[in-house]
Amino acid sequence: MNRTPAETLDDLVRRGSELGQRELNGVLKAAWPLMHGPLFHHDTATLLALFKRAGYVSDGAPYPTHDLTVYRGEPVASGQPGISWTTDFQAARTYAQGYSTIGNVRVLQATAPVTSVLAWFTFEDEVVVDPDLLEDFAVKGYMPQFKLSLG
Repeated sequence: MNRTPAETLDDLVRRGSELGQRELNGVLKAAWPLMHGPLFHHDTATLLALFKRAGYVSDGAPYPTHDLTVYRGEPVASGQPGISWTTDFQAARTYAQGYSTIGNVRVLQATAPVTSVLAWFTFEDEVVVDPDLLEDFAVKGYMPQFKLSLG
């Protein structure tokens, strides 16, 4: 039976501490880029603990040697920024537009010090960071909630 990425992550949350670092890293590397909204199902602290235990996770991107400028598209009312960011402004904008059906959205920019980077994936240039270590937050744009008018 094939497991969805969400089921794989649920399993990692339940039994990730039973896996060795190399195995945990490999499972995260395969499943994470396919995830959609992991913070809707798991809290930030739990996910950060998985990544920290796995060591730097990447599908080929080398560990950064300098601070990164990262972006995130999210609902304005989301509270603390999440752990998934991107180095691609357009990817962040696309995410923001996707959330516009549930409320007003924004695109954030921040500086991710090297020490904050836990993973980097080529798909959408996603960077998983410890959000408590991000610096220099700026809002790069707002978009209003999208409302379909039927008449």
